[in-house]
Amino acid sequence: METIKVLIAGGTGAIGSALIRQYQQWSEATGQPLELYATCRQPPLCSETGVTWLSVDLRKSDSIAQAGELLAARTAVLDHWVCCTGYLHGEFGLPEKALKSVQGDKLAGDFAVNSVGPMLLFQACLGLLKQAHMAKAVFLSAQVGSIEDNRSGGWYGYRMSKAALNMGVRCAAIECGRWRQPPAIVAVHPGTTISNLSEPFTARRKPMPQTADQCAAQLFSRIQALKPEDSGSFQRLDGRVLPW
Repeated sequence: METIKVLIAGGTGAIGSALIRQYQQWSEATGQPLELYATCRQPPLCSETGVTWLSVDLRKSDSIAQAGELLAARTAVLDHWVCCTGYLHGEFGLPEKALKSVQGDKLAGDFAVNSVGPMLLFQACLGLLKQAHMAKAVFLSAQVGSIEDNRSGGWYGYRMSKAALNMGVRCAAIECGRWRQPPAIVAVHPGTTISNLSEPFTARRKPMPQTADQCAAQLFSRIQALKPEDSGSFQRLDGRVLPW
């Protein structure tokens, strides 16, 4: 069997680390040879064995380009590319509930991590993905990034940056669909998941959201099921299509 080569961006996050475990368990159960790469801002102190870590700051284009060069020096192909990064709250505060709360620095941070950075990282890996028999690229987006589905407003930076990501995914899917071996490039809404990103908004939620392991199990199944005809779509974990 040919080795499946996978890059998971945001490998130290809740969903990213759980997805790494899913790939490893699948490899052990099936005997499928696996080569795993993962990105993080800071290399983990106790990292999973069998993972090659790449240090990437999605707010810095030179960091992204350097990671792409290091990856290309290690492998000639990538079969699966999954971006699990996301920024909702942090050093610039919580999501904006009203227009008066919108600040330029926070908007710039939202766009850097949620849309610009992921697209630049995908660009840096394009040559490797093009060599795959059928590449699969998954960008974790969010239903709140759907313009058509927005009925409550608020969360300006997060909504705007995820909507921008969705447009980037759609454009990339159209362009890469012209490859000799067309890939499947999709945006996926993972659903509310227990993580540092969602913690301020889920502490009192009933019923409790899914765990990262539950999310990753469904995400792994979705990745395996992807076909070229899915490319350019915005999906839930069960494959149902969401409006842009």
